[in-house]
Amino acid sequence: MSVTRMFGCSLVAVLAMGCSSGSVSPRFSGFAYSSVTPQCGPADGPAVAIYLAPTQAGANDPSAPYVRVYVSVWVTQLAGVWPISTNSQAGAWFQPDASTNEVAESGYMFVSSVDSDNTVTGSVDLQFPNAGHIKTAFRAKFRPSNILCG
Repeated sequence: MSVTRMFGCSLVAVLAMGCSSGSVSPRFSGFAYSSVTPQCGPADGPAVAIYLAPTQAGANDPSAPYVRVYVSVWVTQLAGVWPISTNSQAGAWFQPDASTNEVAESGYMFVSSVDSDNTVTGSVDLQFPNAGHIKTAFRAKFRPSNILCG
């Protein structure tokens, strides 16, 4: 992706998040803890998941409620804007309890930086059918995983 295109996409996403007319769901606005971990991507390629949760335990060992944002790239390639939709390279799910989940209808994840230790800094602005609008900043520490794909 060219620098000009990345800047343009970033500017559009930032403006869209800043101009959002919906209010953030008060029930699900406290996602203060986060982590990022490797996942299996399409055809066993690279992917990562960012977990956002109201507790440290929920972010490190997902226990509801939490939000999971999935992108099928290496963690080192996350910087930029990721549109969230049902037919994009990135998706998001909300897990309100142990037995139910819902897919985000729309939104964005903006990743401002990925540090040398793979800590990811950014924000999400997501719209869910039942949970409503979830918008939060995050600084997700990398958690290695022994995940076996295939």
